[in-house]
Amino acid sequence: MQQHVHAELIGGPEDGRSFIIPAPDTDLPLGQFTFPSPREGEAPCARYDRHDRRADGVWRYQYAGEHNMLR
Repeated sequence: MQQHVHAELIGGPEDGRSFIIPAPDTDLPLGQFTFPSPREGEAPCARYDRHDRRADGVWRYQYAGEHNMLR
């Protein structure tokens, strides 16, 4: 059982960003990420959905558009 996995973002404002994220007991990382707008307090935010896993084990997240955060 892995406790952390590598992830990469595809498309959108965070394209190419990569990082290590926690993976729950099922060895699957989070299904979705939402990144806040670069300017604090502004919406919308960029949303990325888990897409697939590369042959080298890196999970890829595809840009899924903008999402308004409820405050």
